[in-house]
Amino acid sequence: MSNKPRLLTGDRPTGRLHLGHYVGSLANRVRLQHQYESFFIIADLHTLTTKPEPEYIREIPTYIRETVLDYLAAGIDPEVSTIFVQSAVPETYQLNLLFEMLVTVPRLERMPTLKDMARDANIDSMPFGLLGYPVLQAVDILLPRAQVVPVGRDNLSHVELARELARRFNNLYGETFPEPEPIIGEVPLLVGTDGRNKMSKSLGNAIYLSDDAATVEEKVRGMYTDPKRLRATDPGTVEGNPVFIYHDAFNPSKAEVDDLKERYRLGKVGDVEVKAKLAKAINGFLEPFRERRAFYLAHPTIPRDVLTNGIRRMQAEARQTMELVRQRTGLAYSLDLFADEVDLFGEYD
Repeated sequence: MSNKPRLLTGDRPTGRLHLGHYVGSLANRVRLQHQYESFFIIADLHTLTTKPEPEYIREIPTYIRETVLDYLAAGIDPEVSTIFVQSAVPETYQLNLLFEMLVTVPRLERMPTLKDMARDANIDSMPFGLLGYPVLQAVDILLPRAQVVPVGRDNLSHVELARELARRFNNLYGETFPEPEPIIGEVPLLVGTDGRNKMSKSLGNAIYLSDDAATVEEKVRGMYTDPKRLRATDPGTVEGNPVFIYHDAFNPSKAEVDDLKERYRLGKVGDVEVKAKLAKAINGFLEPFRERRAFYLAHPTIPRDVLTNGIRRMQAEARQTMELVRQRTGLAYSLDLFADEVDLFGEYD
């Protein structure tokens, strides 16, 4: 067992991961995995809160596979990290039921992110499962007894609820769970290729980590730039221009980027050249991802074993946690139901 503090974070398996995921979370995870005993959850149960229909559930196994491949391609090291699937851990349901008893509906209704989730999913009336989303998320964090959770400021309230539930449980039943600390980062939001919204699978404005070179070139050619610039000789705006945001993020040659910016402002370079160099830079950035992904696709037993071993590891941790929970709560009496010292029925008159 590692002496490092434990970390938990993860993703819902709703599609392939894209550059926005890498900038916003994956790059940070690759760094943090060596500082913490890291658990990466593929949270398939969370998808049911907004997409419970059968056609979406049937897609989940494919997206779990894609997520594992993307994790490995991005540099998540299974030798030091645990990758697992949420629904493969039965104790998740058990602890969720107990935690539901420790929180009120008004407390959940104050969670600032839930209404946004409902709106984004076009849900008019809040389902019970979506209202309980933060409780299930607290279970994800506390079942492996994680001590830290990387989170952006907009989701800080979810970690705070996990801290409250840990504190409430410990006060009622005895010290069992750590109160997880957030690792707060200013999570960068990468604008999509449409230039209007953040990069998103559902909006069709994403460049995926698994896209081939030709696909990247096609997507970059169609990127939104300066709408006021009609000709290559017109002075252009660099600030807020998605093409230059991407250059800053993914082009390793600062000199080339500075030169393009200067010429763009002066009307001495066209969008075609700027985008061609961006496509080359993004493809250079993604090439190591493609190579690792191709290796794992050619050796499918490796990612399968990574996931199998991760699930087994998490199952073992979950059993230990729930054994502690049952002992603390007094729900561990089933094997001793008829022992002499347990007067379960009392005496009949």
